[in-house]
Amino acid sequence: MKIRPWSNPVTFILITLVSIIIGRIVEYFIHESGHFAAAWMRGITMTPDPIQAIITTPIHITRYQTGIYGFSESFQYIPYMSGIDGGSASMLAIGGLLFNALAAVLCFWIFLKTRGIKYKSLMTLSLWVLIFNLGALFSYIPMRVFEVTGDVGFFLSSLSVHPVIFLFPTLILIAAGLIIYFSVILPLYCLSIPVKNKFLRIFVLLCSTLILFMYMAGPIHTEFRISDIMTLPDLINIFPVLVIGQCIFIIALLLVGLLRLNSLQSSRYFKAKKKA
Repeated sequence: MKIRPWSNPVTFILITLVSIIIGRIVEYFIHESGHFAAAWMRGITMTPDPIQAIITTPIHITRYQTGIYGFSESFQYIPYMSGIDGGSASMLAIGGLLFNALAAVLCFWIFLKTRGIKYKSLMTLSLWVLIFNLGALFSYIPMRVFEVTGDVGFFLSSLSVHPVIFLFPTLILIAAGLIIYFSVILPLYCLSIPVKNKFLRIFVLLCSTLILFMYMAGPIHTEFRISDIMTLPDLINIFPVLVIGQCIFIIALLLVGLLRLNSLQSSRYFKAKKKA
């Protein structure tokens, strides 16, 4: 009996969940590699983290006080910011997000240029690496653009660039990337695997949407205050506006994804596969 893991709902869900975990680890490694590579290219001497004898990778495994193991960055770039020029400081700060953007572009190329990958496992991993890298960009822009610290804050302050000048072009690019993901990449993935089960297609869509909401959870939890909503008429704090706007945008992406995936039911591709 030939086993078809991609056709079985249970094995498909397991493969998806494992791919999501791997995709998150890959995204974290990519982001920290950006800071690591920027420091190396600028000739900054990096001091090893006390947990490690030598920095060998941008991330390492840490055992937290709760007893849970997780990943932590090997290189803390903030202590080096004061002793270097503005150009080096800006590259050091934005290196992580730059690598996230490059990884997303690569994943888009894999899907749109090749129109499907021969190996389904590689296609699945590319899908989740793509949404995690888009999510990382989405969590910084626009949520953290107006911070004075953090990757974007240090980048803008090092170059003396106003946040609004940086916000609009980058926000348009990230929004376009997310729209393409939900309207083009997800349907293309479901056609290429193919994912014929409607429940599984909705499962993939909901996982993608949940990832975006989870990337919003960090800045919202640390900075959002319900009382700020009362100040919206006075525009004292722009953060609630960004939060509400992002939530509306994600819901719109979910609806677009639902419409696109539902339209696959009448796809000639599925009908041809069924006849075969």
